[in-house]
Amino acid sequence: MKWRKKVLKIVLQILLLTLVGGYFASSLIESTFATNVSKSPDVIVTINSEGKISQEGNLFEGQLYPARVKDAEKGMGGISGIIRIRNNFKDIKVENMAIGITGMEIQNGYSKGEVLNSFLKFINLKIEKGLVLVFDKTLVNYESLENILYEKGNDKYKGFTLEEKDRFDIPKNSTIDLKYTLHMVPEAGDELEAVTAYMPIYINLMENITDDNGNGDDDDDKDDDDDDVKDRDRDRDRDDEVEILQELIPEGALNKEDHFQYIQGYPDGTVRPGGLITREEVAAVFYRLLDSEYRASIWTQTEDFPDVDSNRWSLRHIATLANGSIVEGYPDGNFKPGNYITRAELATIASKFDKLAPSTSNKFSDIEGHWAINYINSAAIKGWVNGYPDYTFKPDQYITRAEFVTLVNNVLEREVHKENILAEAKEFPDLLEDMWYYEDMVEATNSHHYLRLEDNSELWTEIYYPELDL
Repeated sequence: MKWRKKVLKIVLQILLLTLVGGYFASSLIESTFATNVSKSPDVIVTINSEGKISQEGNLFEGQLYPARVKDAEKGMGGISGIIRIRNNFKDIKVENMAIGITGMEIQNGYSKGEVLNSFLKFINLKIEKGLVLVFDKTLVNYESLENILYEKGNDKYKGFTLEEKDRFDIPKNSTIDLKYTLHMVPEAGDELEAVTAYMPIYINLMENITDDNGNGDDDDDKDDDDDDVKDRDRDRDRDDEVEILQELIPEGALNKEDHFQYIQGYPDGTVRPGGLITREEVAAVFYRLLDSEYRASIWTQTEDFPDVDSNRWSLRHIATLANGSIVEGYPDGNFKPGNYITRAELATIASKFDKLAPSTSNKFSDIEGHWAINYINSAAIKGWVNGYPDYTFKPDQYITRAEFVTLVNNVLEREVHKENILAEAKEFPDLLEDMWYYEDMVEATNSHHYLRLEDNSELWTEIYYPELDL
């Protein structure tokens, strides 16, 4: 009898140890999800010793479909993972977090604009931070992606600012893990099926940290650094050929970020792409496209052209651009504001906004000896202007409105393809989709917010109607 009691006691002890061990093992498995030595991270953000940021991994990796929050958190319909931030720079403070969206591929027949709008509206993100072993602090609590998206130059998408109590430090030479969960709300439709995208995570740091590959916080600094490198490389290449010509207009004089409408239609509802454009109309367009601070620095209503009266509608446009050496008059002292502008004159104005690209040979057969030869060649090298099938440029020919907006869009780096134009874009009876200038005319006649795609073209996200001085 005693031996039976002894056996029973041993069995109960084993059972108790099994239950307790299982409990601790289960707890340990769950809690180590928050540690720096846990599962392999899904996204790694590294800040190197020079302060440059690089990233590996993709937040949007896995199967995401409509589900309840509690199911998504269990992995049924949701995407969860670990973001690991390695800081090898110096003590930093995180006060803003954001995501980006690039490389979106759609295989369901819906337009990119429709899919993107639903993507931003119906997908939510949660980000949690832990202490020791457990993720117990919510930084971002299932915010829709449209409230977290960062897009350079777009005031609508500036990321998510953490509350003061949620901001956190990352000491130098330390690593921190964050847990994230993507959740698609049940209201999402079929347009979000068969969609893939690259979704980086951005962190907004107090220190001046640069982004090594476009996947970090300081996007503006990254672009500036890249531009400096490109300029140095370009200048070195030019030094091997000819002397670099002096830049006339400060870099950044044009506003390339805000894509607002810069031409309009006529009272009869047409836009007349084949019509001509006058010198004062061109001055007015470039006046509007100037960076606001630069425009203010050269603004004036005083000019010396005898044919520009003080009550002329384009006075401030012409006077301001002349004051900035962007436009010039003729040898007789007149500006001839009502004259149609020629292809050479427009190429000259456009080329003043960037360093002239030197050329050892002419790009067209009919510009040798022309007063604008350097400007025309430079604009051609940069891809801003094209010639005709017979290899001529026809420099003294008047330029059409379609040719004008095409050149301006090239200078501003504004490009949209038909499939990425929103349905509510303005329509004109004389602007047909099968014409070569259709996309450029639509780009110029609609104010719009956009995302920049990998091929540098635009995906329109919204058409808006600001008050413009047209």
